[in-house]
Amino acid sequence: MWYDKLIFHRPTTKAEALAVLDQQPAHLLAGGTDLLVNLKNVARQPARQTDSPTHFVNIADLIELQQIVIDGQKLTIGAGVTFSQYLRQADQVLPPLTEAIVGLAAPSIRNRATFGGNIINASPAADTLPVLYALDAELVLESASTTRLVTITDFITGPKQTILRPEELLTAVRLTIPHNYKHHYRKIGTRKALALSKVAFLGLYLPDTKEIRLTYGSVGPTVIRAYEAERLFLAGQIDSIPDCIERTVKPIDDQRSTAEYRRFLCRMLTDEFLNICQSSPTPLS
Repeated sequence: MWYDKLIFHRPTTKAEALAVLDQQPAHLLAGGTDLLVNLKNVARQPARQTDSPTHFVNIADLIELQQIVIDGQKLTIGAGVTFSQYLRQADQVLPPLTEAIVGLAAPSIRNRATFGGNIINASPAADTLPVLYALDAELVLESASTTRLVTITDFITGPKQTILRPEELLTAVRLTIPHNYKHHYRKIGTRKALALSKVAFLGLYLPDTKEIRLTYGSVGPTVIRAYEAERLFLAGQIDSIPDCIERTVKPIDDQRSTAEYRRFLCRMLTDEFLNICQSSPTPLS
């Protein structure tokens, strides 16, 4: 059978994991919540099996990837941190991220799923990504010989597509938490849990600089950061923002929703956020 040829590595340190990746391409295994789905896809396409790595590297036990560091307004989250671990250790640090995680799947999944996996999976419906995009998150990518920092917007290039090199490992996510902000996070799905979003939305208002940040999930090939609409807000053209959002998002019809409904939701959620910005005197966070 095709799975008889799989080779499993269980490094005990990050250096050992990078050494394995330096030798041959491999699948990285942390939480493993998408593993069986991905393997079934490989099994259904025999012609592509020779192109798929047969080595698996289990990084779930690497303590070096499981640290959460809070230094003033700087937040560093190890790629191996599970969502349940984050909720236990840092749920008050960044409320929009906590809200996104609480709405992600179910406790059993959150106990296994990691930040690194959610990012590398590069799904436009990934629950943490609207927050990471809004905060210009930086990703630490390491190989046996180099380390580089890339923004999350540069890292994810399309559905299931990233610029991660075969010899690299995503080791951490770095964020700068705004000193003062209002936020509005909404996930619209068929159910409150165990459902991918029809639309996910995060609006941030930064009173100190009078700017907003708008991100939308499940309405394009990647999470969308609405830069043009953000510039309209700075220019005082607030009434033009909803129309701009309708032009910016690129939803499709699929089994979860229609493009028309998704576009409508994006407009309504944006209106909702702008009303909050104008009416609430205190941060929502």
